[in-house]
Amino acid sequence: MLVDSLSRSDSDLSRLKPEDLELHLGELIRRYVRHRSADLAERVVESIEALYLHPDLRQDAERFCAYRRLGRHWRWLAQRAATAAH
Repeated sequence: MLVDSLSRSDSDLSRLKPEDLELHLGELIRRYVRHRSADLAERVVESIEALYLHPDLRQDAERFCAYRRLGRHWRWLAQRAATAAH
């Protein structure tokens, strides 16, 4: 069962299956496209980190690396959005 992504905590993310994390991530990215903010970008980063740290993905080096690269990009976006907000 997915909880509303705006109220999701890190502990909630760690309990989700990778497929549910991917759905959650897609939802956050769609929200970011509509309402760009540093907070939403940071939530995307948290979801990506939960994915590449998920125990079910440890053996999938290709997905691990892809999510790590995606995480770096979103960290950059979050920093850029935070800088623009100040």
